[in-house]
Amino acid sequence: MALRAWFSRAAASAALVGVCAVSTACGSSPASSQWMLVNHWMIDAVTTKQAPLALQCLLIDANPTTQSVVSSAQLQTPGLHTRSFSQQELELTNDSIEFQLHFTSMATRSMRGAEPTLTIATPNWTHTFSFGEMDVTLVPKRVNWLLQLRSFAGESGAFTTSHVFAMVVANPLPHPVTFDGFAVGGGVELGRTAYVMDPKQAPITIPTQAKTLVSPIDIPPGHTLALYCTFRQPSAYRNVYFQPALRLTYQGQSGYELTNPALYTETKFKGDPTAIYPTVNG
Repeated sequence: MALRAWFSRAAASAALVGVCAVSTACGSSPASSQWMLVNHWMIDAVTTKQAPLALQCLLIDANPTTQSVVSSAQLQTPGLHTRSFSQQELELTNDSIEFQLHFTSMATRSMRGAEPTLTIATPNWTHTFSFGEMDVTLVPKRVNWLLQLRSFAGESGAFTTSHVFAMVVANPLPHPVTFDGFAVGGGVELGRTAYVMDPKQAPITIPTQAKTLVSPIDIPPGHTLALYCTFRQPSAYRNVYFQPALRLTYQGQSGYELTNPALYTETKFKGDPTAIYPTVNG
């Protein structure tokens, strides 16, 4: 699944540097580092106990020093086991460094309204942040009946609470596979579900010829189906990790086909992002 660029580094970097520069005006001493965490995540996923959740978070340090290092990061909430943590460090400008924090986590049970915390340690400070909300549904039977050909899910830009998830699947089996609808974790509000059979093109937005799903639709052998759904997240959460599942039936058997995650993230700000996202000096 192709994920679009999920943060406007230049915008956040410029805003942070601008905030830090205030303390250096009029000949005062140089400003210390200022770190900003891009949190407020809504995690909505359908998965199994065996399938990992590839969670992410971004940390930006303005005015970095030799002590600008992420020593460790822990993502924690009951029902979530973080198997591994990795980071990617990118120098945005001479005045800022971006740390992309990656967590491979496993859900040990279904969760609704869980509030994970993220504890980050650097050589100068250790702080625990709110990560957001996690709504995860564990399904008992995962299937692999369809070929997931393309996905157009994920977007970045100005903050919005309404999104479109889009993908194209094909039926490689000798009998029809029935698409019964999308299953979600429960934190987002699912809206319209639509489809186009054997599409010539598959735009990221719902095309005018798409039909609203009002009852299960059969995908004949050798045919493709473009699937769309709209969803809304609560306005308190500015960034979304969305991983629905396809509810399917084949030859009288029901199952869930997992999808890859999509990230919907705020990258354009109407002001100072440090008024929205937490900061730490040092």
